[in-house]
Amino acid sequence: EEEEDTLPNKTGDRNGLIRYQVTADDGHPLRLYSRSPTTDTSSSVMNMNASANNKPSILLLHGRTWSSQPVFDLRTSDNDEKQQSTIQSLTNLGFHVYAMDLRGFGETPRCDNDGGYTTPNRCVEDVKCAIDWIARRHDANHGRNHQDDNNNVAESLVKMSSKPALLGWSQGALVAQMYAQKYGPATISDLVLFGTIYDPRVIYPRKPLYDPSGQLISGGKDAVKPPAPEVLNTVTASLEDFTLPGTICDEAALEFSSVALAVDTIKAEWDELHEFNVCNPALVHVPTMVIVGAQDPYVTWDAQSELFERLGHEDKAMCVLPACDHAAHILKARKMFVRSVVGFLLRKAGF
Repeated sequence: EEEEDTLPNKTGDRNGLIRYQVTADDGHPLRLYSRSPTTDTSSSVMNMNASANNKPSILLLHGRTWSSQPVFDLRTSDNDEKQQSTIQSLTNLGFHVYAMDLRGFGETPRCDNDGGYTTPNRCVEDVKCAIDWIARRHDANHGRNHQDDNNNVAESLVKMSSKPALLGWSQGALVAQMYAQKYGPATISDLVLFGTIYDPRVIYPRKPLYDPSGQLISGGKDAVKPPAPEVLNTVTASLEDFTLPGTICDEAALEFSSVALAVDTIKAEWDELHEFNVCNPALVHVPTMVIVGAQDPYVTWDAQSELFERLGHEDKAMCVLPACDHAAHILKARKMFVRSVVGFLLRKAGF
């Protein structure tokens, strides 16, 4: 049964964009999106005569600045004939695809209890709530009593015939990695780290615990943070990820900017970035794919190589997308990105 939707709708119907409201463990409302297929999926590359509930699911996490609608649902035509929407492309291939707006992004509001800030640890817990919601939605066995050897009801972990995969882009890949380290194989089937900004040489400094007056402003539940500033996003900022001339058409870039400024008028304010310092590839114990644009200016190759080599699961793959920068999934080479993701997620399907 769907929750009553009390969240804002900032962009209207957008040709059938489906919205869901999911409640986090602290009661805060979270926005998730999906789409219905626009093609017959019965002959798709991943159709394995599976029932609707047994088809693979995946949750997409956006990055540092822009929310899920511009990042994962870009479209310059009503029917997405250019296959620009990652949500639509994967849905048409037979996946159950969801994208979420983290707190302070898109249609998920800031949380006043946190001062209006977006923090890594809070994002991880919100992702957990979304993963559990997807599991309940698509697994017929989820919610039944599963008993352990002692005849006690086991913990209410995700009990699924097909666990969702998790894909994070850019800073969202750091959130996805943190999630995999904490909740990993009990809740997700696969992890895709796309354009991750992980770098073992980057140590995020911790903010001072106290302000000059002695007030605790960081580091505990009793901390009282000053309210997060409200800074307007700009057209220039909305186009900064497109760094290679000719890799995205003007029409698509302008549509990205238009949707981005409509849903992310105010910049989300990240805080407590030192929480990202726990990222350690050796603690990732789920099958993982690393995807990176060959000309991504926001990553270093030493860091990408070290990430891949140190992953804590032997089932892993790495894909370098040629002539692509940070936003490879919406560039002209976007079909290579989709094929890479699908190929990894269905590597055991035998198609």
